[in-house]
Amino acid sequence: MLRKVVSNYRVAFDTAVIVGAIVGLRAVLFALGADGMSLSPLTSSIVAGGVFVMGLVVAGTLSDYKDADRAPADLATELYAILRECESINAIWGKPHMGFLRQRLIAVVTTLRADIDAGNTRECQQAIEDLSESFLELENTDVPPTYIVRLRLSQAGLRKAILRVYHLQREEFLPSAYAMIVSLVVIILGVVTVTDFGGVAQSLVTVGFLSFFFIYLLRLLRVIDKPFKVGRKRTDDDVSLFLLVEFVVHADAGETGVAARDVKAQADEVEELTSHIEEHAAKLAEAEDKPGSTAHA
Repeated sequence: MLRKVVSNYRVAFDTAVIVGAIVGLRAVLFALGADGMSLSPLTSSIVAGGVFVMGLVVAGTLSDYKDADRAPADLATELYAILRECESINAIWGKPHMGFLRQRLIAVVTTLRADIDAGNTRECQQAIEDLSESFLELENTDVPPTYIVRLRLSQAGLRKAILRVYHLQREEFLPSAYAMIVSLVVIILGVVTVTDFGGVAQSLVTVGFLSFFFIYLLRLLRVIDKPFKVGRKRTDDDVSLFLLVEFVVHADAGETGVAARDVKAQADEVEELTSHIEEHAAKLAEAEDKPGSTAHA
């Protein structure tokens, strides 16, 4: 519970440290007798312009975040469609081999998590292509072609969703615009730091508030820009993959199925176990990359 709270307020804590340094600098200037320039309409216009521009950029980035938020649901929908369709086909014609199909469907989820964690791999895309092995079992059988076409369409839907995930995870939101925002925030904070807002207390409070507002939004843009994280790195700000984890529970249960009331509990167990495995693998990789490790010896 404490780890979750710290993780969710990480951006606020980091921002507060920077704000404390800026407020401390303004207090030092007052102590040295540098009251700064008087408050003017120009100062207010600069701050208002900064708020307007930041609002536009955040709104644009949120649209990409909402698009990313739909991807897990799209993936889960197509995975369930393939699983249930193949179960019905297998019940009548005895194909495809459901054990292999379930393994391949679960591999789509596990490799997606691995791709998100690594950042530069495309294992999930290959796992989606591997589903064709199960679909080929239906060729030259009595299975109606329309059934196979539906499976292929679901596979195409998986490709579309995973490519969207890859694109959103890799591409940054207008790097030039982000550089402009950083420059604008630096200028605004510089102006308010050397402005006298009518006294020491009023100035320190105003500098602290404006600094927290602009720096927090600046850091929030970085958080939103990478919407997917897994394992211990994930916070409540990131897009959740719980629907895919629940699919793994259903697929792994096989023909026995799983009660609806037990799905969430089992999904939480799978998530916790997977996170431990991913964290352990990351530590091993870091140990191997260190100079003088056994792997490099």
